[in-house]
Amino acid sequence: MKSKIRDRIIDAAEKRFSQYGFRRVTMDDIASDLGISKKTLYIHFKSKEDIAWAVKERMHRDIDKLLQRAKREIPDPILRFKKIIAEVTSRVSIIGSAFMTDIKKEIPDLWRQCEEFREREIYEYIGGILEEGVKKGKIRKDIDTKIAVMAYLGAIRMIIQPEILMKNQFSIEDAFNNILKIFLEGIQK
Repeated sequence: MKSKIRDRIIDAAEKRFSQYGFRRVTMDDIASDLGISKKTLYIHFKSKEDIAWAVKERMHRDIDKLLQRAKREIPDPILRFKKIIAEVTSRVSIIGSAFMTDIKKEIPDLWRQCEEFREREIYEYIGGILEEGVKKGKIRKDIDTKIAVMAYLGAIRMIIQPEILMKNQFSIEDAFNNILKIFLEGIQK
């Protein structure tokens, strides 16, 4: 029972955070959305910051599961690469730019962990896909896969920043899709 309520709280908070960011959401808002008292909310989470950490943890678990499932179910490395980027983009975009902007300022340790997770997952998982693609003849052998992963990671690190997305009015999906297209197809006509 306790974990069901906790999951409902995380669901409601994620929905609120995606709409309004972290800063503008209150514990009252989350409790009201769920029809529970703030006291009940505080039984499960000490603070709104704790809820934000729980949202991040669940998102990272979801992404890990998605990566493992794709590895089992999609043998072609290029198709797997496209599929995981699409699904990860979809999962990450749920949370929204406003939330990312707020946590970068308000909870820098949480932001740092998100960045570290993204870099670690991309480096390990995408690097493995590229190596597999070279072995299967799907990716050119004259490309250094470590440099390719670093280039991809650098593009993501630069563009998937809340202030860059908001300033340029890119959605997370547009940014990821364009990075993927440039990475897989290049820019040459």
